[in-house]
Amino acid sequence: MVHHRQLQTITKHGYMQNTLADHKENPQSLRDTSETPQSETCIIACPIFQRELETVLQELNLAPTIKYMHYTIHNNPLMMEEQLVEKVADAENATQNVRFLVGKHCKGKRDITEVVKDCNGKIPQARNCIDMLIGRELTKELQKNRTSLMTPSWIRMINQSIADGQWSVTDARVNLGWYNKILILDTGVDPLDDEQIMEFYDLTQVEIDILPVDLKHFKALLQDLLQ
Repeated sequence: MVHHRQLQTITKHGYMQNTLADHKENPQSLRDTSETPQSETCIIACPIFQRELETVLQELNLAPTIKYMHYTIHNNPLMMEEQLVEKVADAENATQNVRFLVGKHCKGKRDITEVVKDCNGKIPQARNCIDMLIGRELTKELQKNRTSLMTPSWIRMINQSIADGQWSVTDARVNLGWYNKILILDTGVDPLDDEQIMEFYDLTQVEIDILPVDLKHFKALLQDLLQ
């Protein structure tokens, strides 16, 4: 699950690197999918997964319709409900099989399992997006000692929430300041650069580690979801 390359750490003492093993190059940019066979399946997805989802689907040579929800679903149950209703209706009007790439513990006005049942859909047996990415057991192990797990997309979403007025700097520090460490899970698909990492440390004032992970678990989850 975990690539052995570099673990990068940012603390109040500055930017440090502890070498674990070899660094691997980032994957090539997404290739053209115009000739990929189309599917009768629609995935309603959290936007956190966008780059990883599209990368894995190309590797699997699959092209379901993807309907991404708005990022504000993460702190707005009403928006979550509206987005789910809208996307499900679109998929059903197109007579597509509905699949959900959303955590079972993600909350709208209704339990997500009710939404899935109502449209005869399918959802992974995972609590949240991190569980879907790396699996529950590894998630539990990495979350020890008050460690928060994020992806580069989570960092960008938090920054966007602040830019859009959904969150304030104070909100970010109150919500994240409880943690001893923030561990960014880097799949290599869309990594943050050093400046972006330092800016996020300046925002949160919490030590940051960067851990490279692979997409094997996520790929297996997608294959099961799309069966």
